[in-house]
Amino acid sequence: MMQGIRIAVLFLTFLTCHASEKNYTESDILFNDLFSNYKKDLLPQVNPRTPVVLNVSFLLMGIREFDEMSGKFSVFGCFIFNWDDFRIKWNASSYGDFRMLVIPENNVWIPNPTLLNPYDNLKLFSGGKFPVSIGQKGNLVWAPGGIISTVCDVDVTYYPFDVQVCQVLFLCWGYTHWSVVLNLPSSKVQMDFFSNHGEWELVNTSMISVGYINAVSVDMKIRIRPGFVVLHFILPVFFMVVLNLFVFVLPVDSGERVSYSITVLLAIAVFLTLVGENLPKTSLQTAMLSYFLLSYLVISSIICVFVIISSSIYYADEKTTVFSPFVRIAKSCRLKKTSKYTLKETDCDYLKETNDARVSFKAISKWFDGFVFSLCLISIIASIILFFVVYN
Repeated sequence: MMQGIRIAVLFLTFLTCHASEKNYTESDILFNDLFSNYKKDLLPQVNPRTPVVLNVSFLLMGIREFDEMSGKFSVFGCFIFNWDDFRIKWNASSYGDFRMLVIPENNVWIPNPTLLNPYDNLKLFSGGKFPVSIGQKGNLVWAPGGIISTVCDVDVTYYPFDVQVCQVLFLCWGYTHWSVVLNLPSSKVQMDFFSNHGEWELVNTSMISVGYINAVSVDMKIRIRPGFVVLHFILPVFFMVVLNLFVFVLPVDSGERVSYSITVLLAIAVFLTLVGENLPKTSLQTAMLSYFLLSYLVISSIICVFVIISSSIYYADEKTTVFSPFVRIAKSCRLKKTSKYTLKETDCDYLKETNDARVSFKAISKWFDGFVFSLCLISIIASIILFFVVYN
């Protein structure tokens, strides 16, 4: 009886141990064998003279924002690091043909990439939330990422047709090139999952190695999509200036010239205030667009002054003697008009009487309107030509 009980106990013990052994998967056994004596705080160097070669690439998924006023440049992306750790190798056939192991990053040695040009504060990319893939030959792949915010030097000279070059500059904090070497297998940025931005267009990307500090720079050349600025800012101001120019077509007797020109001037001034709030504010450069908009405001102000002068001439006392140069100019213009037609014998007497007649202030005002209209029109056309020359 006792012998039967002993046999039953031994049988149950065997079943329990066998079941407990089956509860351990091949991956558990592999993990325990690899990391039982592993020191994650030590560099995976074979010897002190052989640095760890860290292959680096960058996957860009999109531009989050670029604020030209503050210089903040944010992108969605991740770094892909690849290196070898001689301490983590195994034979796949001995562990159920496991050829890859994925574990949390806090279980192995990982580099500590740090941004050198952060927007807010200096911080590491590692945070214990990005897994590490390990191959059977000891090759590790780690891809930390997220929203990366850096400071970008902004040049707004040619806004809104400006091109900006922003960088994501990083290094492995605390390691010299004798310990860790950052290697670039390719100078191209991976764009497989890139999404376009509504305001900014990505022109070009590249990766370069900054050898003297053992760092890597991801350069991104971007430019603003100018359609919105041209449609909502530049064209309305141009149309208002041209509209103000036609004040000289209004009859002086209507009495609306001065009020019309001042109304358009105030509209331009208010609109330029709204435009100025959206222009990049920086003390290093001033956008050329600001000068062009200021020139349009000056032209509109000059038009108002010319309108007042023209009205003063038109309503001047006819008994006042007209300045002699104005008389000569008015007579010259009158002769040019009559010379366009074939003169008859009867017209000669009329022409003589006309030349001898006193030139009125209304005629001077009419000539003045035509002169300043042409002058302002030439100024506007010249500013437009200069605008395209500067921006091209």
